[in-house]
Amino acid sequence: MKSVVSNPETIKLVSAVMLSAVVTFIMPALPTLGLVTAMVAADFVSARMLARRIRRRLRAAGRSEAISATAAERLKFSSMRLGHMLARLGRCYAMLLLSHGVDCTIVGSPEPCVMRFAAALMCFREFWSILENEASVNDSSWAVVARRVLVDKTSRHLGVDLQSYLDEAGLSKKKDEK
Repeated sequence: MKSVVSNPETIKLVSAVMLSAVVTFIMPALPTLGLVTAMVAADFVSARMLARRIRRRLRAAGRSEAISATAAERLKFSSMRLGHMLARLGRCYAMLLLSHGVDCTIVGSPEPCVMRFAAALMCFREFWSILENEASVNDSSWAVVARRVLVDKTSRHLGVDLQSYLDEAGLSKKKDEK
């Protein structure tokens, strides 16, 4: 007599049932997961674009030697930064799937209200970060206005005050106050 556990047909059947349960649980959350993935990827790309703008601005100021070796390393693409982004994406996925579980089991509503709220918070955070990245080291009029509210990420990324270097080189776009 064969054991139920060692029967290959039983193992295939149980595996198929478990896989279909997981897919059935995740399927309603896929559009939301895709949107959050796009926002996190856009934030990553905007951070890389900021690093390029910083490098260009420092070269134009003739101050590329002024930044430390660790600051120069921060401007380069690294697998560590990619790992941080993937970890953030994993935490977002976990939070969205947990909130989807709350919607299914506790709220019992067919509309995923908790998951939508969690996704809205995540997308807002990523959008704010993208705005901070785009407003930093940007001379557009909208960026000047936005920097009154947003954080300039230049000093955080480099550990130096870029504005002082630009002022010394005469490349600052600030209006002279009289």
